[in-house]
Amino acid sequence: MTWTVFVAFLTRAIKASTVFIFGSTGETITEKSGHLNMGTPGIMYMGALGGILGLRMYFDIIKNGPMNGFLIIFIPIIFAMLFAAIGGAIFAFFTVTLKCNHNVTGLTLTTFGVGLSCYFIGLIKTARINDAGLEIQSLFKASFSDGDLLGNVFLSQSFFTYLAIIIAILAAIFLSRTKIGLNLRACGENPAAADAAGINVDKYRYLATIVGAAVAGLGGMAYELDVLKGYFNAKDGVDAFGWLSLSLVIFSMWKPGICIGASFIFGALQQIRFYLPLSSAQQQVFMLLPYVFTIIILILTSLFNKKNTQPPAALGVTYFREDR
Repeated sequence: MTWTVFVAFLTRAIKASTVFIFGSTGETITEKSGHLNMGTPGIMYMGALGGILGLRMYFDIIKNGPMNGFLIIFIPIIFAMLFAAIGGAIFAFFTVTLKCNHNVTGLTLTTFGVGLSCYFIGLIKTARINDAGLEIQSLFKASFSDGDLLGNVFLSQSFFTYLAIIIAILAAIFLSRTKIGLNLRACGENPAAADAAGINVDKYRYLATIVGAAVAGLGGMAYELDVLKGYFNAKDGVDAFGWLSLSLVIFSMWKPGICIGASFIFGALQQIRFYLPLSSAQQQVFMLLPYVFTIIILILTSLFNKKNTQPPAALGVTYFREDR
């Protein structure tokens, strides 16, 4: 691998890591409240559908008019967060209000979200959306020579990459430095004690699940419009990023700040096969790298059974106030 190819690989790895940062940060916010949302893959697909649909509606309104750089970013973000938040609200309704099992509800939501989104994405016309995807690449982006490591890797990413990093940092500060964040963590560690202290556990879990889903949904949208540059189809495999994002939460020990570095590792594992001289069979093997790494993470987490590597104590446990 030459230096130029290596720089291109790192640049692409960071772009791919954007999807993981959104997904893992959103799921971390949800899990900190005590909710294990296995519906994240479906929610990320719903975010992808929302982003594409919002952009399609924008182009149908302006028809052949010139596109606005601000709107081709702002509209997909709003629609992606809205669609994903609806998925989060559905999960919260079943698990908080109806007290349904978290795992069953999450897997059902994934099946529903993936199936629904794939169907409607397949019906959306691609005209001009790929033009918007290419335009997004050039916004907020400076040009550097191919071998410029600092410029290409850190200063030539798209708006979505910087947004993902900012959200992860803000989430880390919110969860560890604010009163609301500490209350949210209390709901995930000991909901009965939090309830006794006057914290509305159901309210916090509802909000954390909806906000977390909205953030995760941005990952699906970023994959379609940024990583794939708007050249989408109904079977782009957004859900695969969702499953890996779930394991990234474990790898990052439920800390959004660590999610950034961990996401880059997964982005590199996901992209490296495109930059090595591999045969078709070897490429298929390298596609398994992120999943093999996930298994290793789970094994290491089990071996190093320390307090700071463990999930919130009440994660996945339905809270019944009458049992307090």
